[in-house]
Amino acid sequence: MTKTIILTGAICPSFPVVRNDPQTRLVDYLCAIRRWLNVQTLDRVIYCDASGCTIPESIFESEKFESLTMDASEHALNYEAGRAEAECMQFVFENSRKPIGSFYKCTGRLFVQNFEPLQDAISQHVDSPLFLRRWTLHHSDWADTRFFKMEAAFFQKTISPRILELTGRAFRGLVIEALFGEYCSQAIAFPEPHYVGHCGHDGCPYAFQYTANEIQVARKLLVKFGTCCFLRTHGLGS
Repeated sequence: MTKTIILTGAICPSFPVVRNDPQTRLVDYLCAIRRWLNVQTLDRVIYCDASGCTIPESIFESEKFESLTMDASEHALNYEAGRAEAECMQFVFENSRKPIGSFYKCTGRLFVQNFEPLQDAISQHVDSPLFLRRWTLHHSDWADTRFFKMEAAFFQKTISPRILELTGRAFRGLVIEALFGEYCSQAIAFPEPHYVGHCGHDGCPYAFQYTANEIQVARKLLVKFGTCCFLRTHGLGS
């Protein structure tokens, strides 16, 4: 069975976050994608940008890598970033080159340091359509949507019909963590992921960081290909 991870991203975020500089975020994405491509137990790494930007597939020259682009900037601005993230996943199901069955999902700027042990733990319960953790540090009824595993059919049956409910707190609607949290009782939990990178919302570093060499390689790619190569669909760059 093909093992796929979907990485959701927004190089140019419209929802206000502390880590909002496009070039800084690009370095994050390039470091994360390179690490995911080096995971031998993954067959496909799909990046989808929800801000109208792009990471060209030629950057990595890997048959495992697929890059998709959509623009949900207005929805992210008006209804919070989770709305755009859900739309991003739905876009992947509808537009990926190959059908998607089960998949892992991770916030695109992050890598999970202990991914392979988590993958082993998850593989012990192959019949479950959903692997999800509660995010008790925030709200007991929220789910941690940074990293999870799900069947695409489960997403399309339970989440897709409710995407329009993700109107955010300003409209007294749902946020994505609360929507997924409703399904935690149906999910199998797994050990805590060890995230690599920075939190986008507050800019704080996680316990693990990309190495200086990884960051240097990513910055060299920005110089080699030019920033406009990544931002051209957003009308930015020079």
